[in-house]
Amino acid sequence: MRYLNKRIMWAGLLVAVLAVLSYNTASITAQRGDPGTTSQTGQISPDSEADLAEGPDIEASVAEAARERLFERREQMAAAANAAAGSGRPETDAGDRSDETAAAGVAGEFHGTPSTVVIPVNNRNTLAQSVSNTLAEPAAVGEGRHAFYMGNTYAGYSTNNGATYTSVSFGTGPSDASIVCCDPDVIYDQGRGVTFYLILFINSSATNGVVRIYVRRQMNLGNNCSYTIDPAGTANNILPDYPHLGLSNDFLYLATNNVPTSGGAVHQVRRFNIDQMADCVTASTNTYSSSGPGGAQRVVVPVDGARETMYWAWIESATTLRIFSWPESSTSVSSVLKTLSHSSAFVNPDCRGGTGNFDFIERSTAWSIAGFRLRGAVGANRISFYWNVGNDSSHPQGHVHSAVVRESDKALIAQPHIHNSGMCFGFPVVGVNDRGDLGLSIAGGGRAGGGGTAAQGYVGVDDDYTSGFGFFGTVFLTASGTHNRSDGRFGDYFTSRRNNPCGLFWTATNYALSGGNTSASHVNARYIEFGRNRDRTCHTLWFNEDR
Repeated sequence: MRYLNKRIMWAGLLVAVLAVLSYNTASITAQRGDPGTTSQTGQISPDSEADLAEGPDIEASVAEAARERLFERREQMAAAANAAAGSGRPETDAGDRSDETAAAGVAGEFHGTPSTVVIPVNNRNTLAQSVSNTLAEPAAVGEGRHAFYMGNTYAGYSTNNGATYTSVSFGTGPSDASIVCCDPDVIYDQGRGVTFYLILFINSSATNGVVRIYVRRQMNLGNNCSYTIDPAGTANNILPDYPHLGLSNDFLYLATNNVPTSGGAVHQVRRFNIDQMADCVTASTNTYSSSGPGGAQRVVVPVDGARETMYWAWIESATTLRIFSWPESSTSVSSVLKTLSHSSAFVNPDCRGGTGNFDFIERSTAWSIAGFRLRGAVGANRISFYWNVGNDSSHPQGHVHSAVVRESDKALIAQPHIHNSGMCFGFPVVGVNDRGDLGLSIAGGGRAGGGGTAAQGYVGVDDDYTSGFGFFGTVFLTASGTHNRSDGRFGDYFTSRRNNPCGLFWTATNYALSGGNTSASHVNARYIEFGRNRDRTCHTLWFNEDR
């Protein structure tokens, strides 16, 4: 009942319904070359019952063919973006990384060794084994004993900390984008106690799509409403690819990489009045649009942990990173360009391993300068970004670069690497806890020359027990695997979020393929809750709570 009492207390402080603001809608024009600063105002209304009516069943083979067309379009864009990037120059190593089996806990004194990383929850999601796709894209949030978990393409809730799940249907998209595709994401607003999750719907040719955001006030009950974002409108010629969610104090954010049937891609970041969306009423919006440097493609993702200002970034060149800021108090976006002392090598690493010796970082989307693997988080006056790079003369394996800047003045204060001399690392995701510490979810495996392990999932912590800023030290194995896919793809959309209501732990996802690579029964998708042993009591007190 602790959680229930706290929720009642806070509920008394919240305003139940906000007035619906009226805005004029406007067409969105990309800013070419210069990223620009302006955003467009608008509004969006909840879907009607007619919008959400179940349509005819779509054959699994048709849906899978449509997804394959989308993945190929994404691959072509990433390859084109990378063509002008160059290979970069060698760099100075900032230290290797190692891996260990996750520590389940420690015995002895009241809370054992405070610095020990503990993983009290690490459960396999069996819903992932009942779909047709081995390209897992696990994303999850937790709230006490409840969890909401998504993948490619499934969703479900758990009432026992991710041990078992009840499946949730996505329904059917509109007639011009009726196929449930992929790219799931989910985020939880602890202040309002609301879960927001999304899925991408596309047409059979993967030339048009919509993103649907669902509003769920209690994880174990039904959806309260949904909103459909259709950047093309009636034109039916834009694919809002690679959607991701973000949160600040008063806004929900959606980033998409809008791909037209002709011309270059434009990324958009929308923000919605979160109180209005939680109330399932017409919500005011602002939309920022821009192409990448010189009109080139760039993909952006909102950072985790934002409060009064939302941030995102793109890799402008092998030695520069552009960081964007969008204060809640402004409709304008600003950016700064930071010069990096370590150049990023955007080249295809050799990360072969597991049964069959297949490469899990083979496709261009995994290592391109386009930014499909760029993730960030903000906390404790630091903004940290991490991204995949290839091997170079100083680093024999594919690894991860980063940049840590001070939030107050955007000064560059650290550039650590996540690297291991014997295996590849990639697909990093970072989340922030209430101290501003970073929780990492990442994939590791394979090696140059072949013969490494299969890609597997790991987690790690960067805080006052680790040296410097952005260093994770040892990472811990959470998803064991034996195989890689034979086509060089590896599912992304890992998540690392603040645990709820214990904000000193993290809730994370990652996965591996165990026992084979040809059917979903081999998908080892994990629901993970982890943190330091000093905060274990905080997690234990809330572990089985219900609101």
